[in-house]
Amino acid sequence: MKKRALWKDVFREIRHTKARFLSIFAIIMLGVSFFAGIKSAGPDMLNTAATYYKDYRLMDLRVQSTYGLTEKSIDDLRDIPGVQTVQPVYSSDVFLGESGLIAKVYSYTGENELNGYKITSGHLPEASGEIVLDANLLQEEKFSLGDSITFSGEAGNDLAENFQTLSYTVVGFVQSPQYIETSNRGTSRIGKGTADAFAVIPEDNFNLPVYTEAYLSFTDTAAESAYTPAYDDLVERHLSETEDALKNYPEQRLEELKAEAAEMMAAGQQPMDATQQQQQQQQAEALAAQNPLEQPKVYVTDRTINPGYAEYKDNADRLSAIATAFPVFFFLIAALVSLTTMTRMVEEQRLQIGTLKALGYGAMDIMAKFLVYGTLASLAASIAGLAVGFTLFPGIIYNAYGQLYNLPDVIKSFYPAYAIISIIVALVCTAMTAMIASRVELRSNASVLMRPKSPKSGQRIMLERFGFLWRRLSFVQKVTARNLFRYKQRMFMTVIGVAGCTALILTGFGLKDSIGSIADRQFGGIMKYSALVALHDNATAEDKASYAELIKQEPAVTGTLDVLQEAMTARAKGVNDQEVRIFVPTDADKLAPFVTMKDRTTDEPRVLTDEGAIITEKLARLYDLVPGDSLTVLDSNNEEYQVKVSAVTENYVLHYVYMTPAYYTEVFGHDPVYNTQLLNYSAQDKQWEDTFGEKLTSNGQVAMVSFSSGVGEAFDGTMESMDVVIVVLIVSAAALAFVVLYNLTNINVSERVRELSTIKVLGFYDKEVTMYIYRENILLTLLGIIFGGALGILLHGFVLSTAELDATMFAPLIKWQSYLYAALLTVLFSGIVMVFMHLKLKRIHMIEALKSVE
Repeated sequence: MKKRALWKDVFREIRHTKARFLSIFAIIMLGVSFFAGIKSAGPDMLNTAATYYKDYRLMDLRVQSTYGLTEKSIDDLRDIPGVQTVQPVYSSDVFLGESGLIAKVYSYTGENELNGYKITSGHLPEASGEIVLDANLLQEEKFSLGDSITFSGEAGNDLAENFQTLSYTVVGFVQSPQYIETSNRGTSRIGKGTADAFAVIPEDNFNLPVYTEAYLSFTDTAAESAYTPAYDDLVERHLSETEDALKNYPEQRLEELKAEAAEMMAAGQQPMDATQQQQQQQQAEALAAQNPLEQPKVYVTDRTINPGYAEYKDNADRLSAIATAFPVFFFLIAALVSLTTMTRMVEEQRLQIGTLKALGYGAMDIMAKFLVYGTLASLAASIAGLAVGFTLFPGIIYNAYGQLYNLPDVIKSFYPAYAIISIIVALVCTAMTAMIASRVELRSNASVLMRPKSPKSGQRIMLERFGFLWRRLSFVQKVTARNLFRYKQRMFMTVIGVAGCTALILTGFGLKDSIGSIADRQFGGIMKYSALVALHDNATAEDKASYAELIKQEPAVTGTLDVLQEAMTARAKGVNDQEVRIFVPTDADKLAPFVTMKDRTTDEPRVLTDEGAIITEKLARLYDLVPGDSLTVLDSNNEEYQVKVSAVTENYVLHYVYMTPAYYTEVFGHDPVYNTQLLNYSAQDKQWEDTFGEKLTSNGQVAMVSFSSGVGEAFDGTMESMDVVIVVLIVSAAALAFVVLYNLTNINVSERVRELSTIKVLGFYDKEVTMYIYRENILLTLLGIIFGGALGILLHGFVLSTAELDATMFAPLIKWQSYLYAALLTVLFSGIVMVFMHLKLKRIHMIEALKSVE
């Protein structure tokens, strides 16, 4: 009977105090949905990628050798314990027709292969002369189904030796688990050093004497998910076993090459037909390429060598870090709001508590009502928050990364651990505060509780001690000041709630400022050149002369600079591999009009010397480098080189290593080959750029043209995906502000209903009664905005440091307009609450309120 009465009493209380119950419900739901949603976004991202890797059988290990892999080496790999699949592959780097694009071409057998392909259009190659291209090329409208493509190579490289045919028909477009990034296709042995795309042709169309690489998968890794410690440990062990299995291969391969060379020399003394002579010539030329007398090298690498694989996990981990910080606002404010609300609820029921205590009810029996009330609010809010968080936030956040990665739709999951944590924290915020509030009242005797609570004795506030100021205040201003300090708990609660709202809004707009300023700072501020022209190394003398004449005859062109741009890979233990661009101008003294190199904080210029290289700031930060340290870089053949750092320069997008020609020669052992020309021109018209671009691309020496204006616009487009995150922050801040201000204002009105009725009886109009309350709210809102601005700066810095991608650096910038928008929106949310409260104040029944004590 006692339990039944308790539940009836609780539900009666909920019906009579809907606004109070809903305010607790709303603030807890916001905190739970934010925590569960953002916290689950990271694991959902990793689970989506891991499922994609399993579905398309992404390899566990990749084996490469400088002289290729023979059938015997493939058999040795199959003998490694635990190997499930060994897949040998042919590959080669080519230019795709006249487009100037560099593609990494792979062989395809049509069997159940590792590194499978997800078809987005058309079908996989089924016959000789069919080719499937990277899906990005279809999205960028570079090629379409049915197009014809002819492979070409660099000067002196006859691709006919590598392929049965050089002409292909596009029959499909695919995505690959090896290339989950949209913009990175790894390094290339030709052209500018980076691949623009990948392509797939039938294995029979290759004409290579040995395999270029082999992919391996293992039986025990199939049961583990990518990005887990269990999977990483297994792969590390298998990598070591594979290296041991191939430790004798370099020496054996060298002996095979010597034996083949001897056989070919002997065969040269015997009569041969034309076909045999051609085969011998091809083999001799193949043996004569990177010196056959040198012992070949073998490289065994895991999945982390794939572009974007490791950075994708880092991005997911960054989300988890953000999820740890953001919900603190909501849960902290939820606890404070709940404490204020439950304290008010307990005070309202002093008479009932005193009566029950006088009748002999124990403290726990009396406290149970408030505990159940708070628990119901928190459990209901937790369930709603988990439902919203686990389903809504992961999709929003995942889509914000959609333009960075080629991955399927996010797989949403339920995480019991996050749900339990959310519920426990929610219960602490409500049940614990209910216990604290009721225990304070239960310390009093029943006779005391059955009488109204004595008002606090009047005290002089600090402001009164400054007589020269206090005397100048009006009566209403003095009342406002006294009321603020009389209800200190509510004062601090309102300031904290408004500050949290302002901080979230400012962080959202600040992120927009930091990300939006990158394009202007990078493309125009640092990279000052107007256009970048990639040049063919194998161009004819006629094409070179034609290009030079084209530039000379264009009056808008104000300056040119030949540079080498070559992609390499930076590597260090404990850091993700990063693609770096080696940048070597023909004359370092002429670089300033094209590229600005300076310190970001002091604007001190950086000058290239022959003593070392200048690296960009984010690269130095990732690898913890300072002037005097060395950076390890690898070329497309996995050869390591040490680059001494002489200085660090400001940069926001990608990683650059600037060198003088002399220092480049010192590091790499050969002179730079200048494959790019930077252009500056005075014309700013988009139509002129289009016309000039057509002239350039039609020239035989030009491989590709990139205008800085277009690059900046494309980058801005990519970053627009972050707008969704910013909207979520602002909407959440609005909800936070509304709940906190409404709840506290409602309590304020309820506590002072007799006071407000008294001034109504004394002749105050409705608007004057409203302003009597809202003068306090306006002042507290302004204080909250000031503190929120400072808090927002700290939160903005935290988000920037955790949300940055490896290849970008956000500018630590918040524009003054963002402070203004954050303040105005906070005032707007506060104003909406004031409108609702004004309507409630108008409905106060003066007589009933004044005789409520009786």
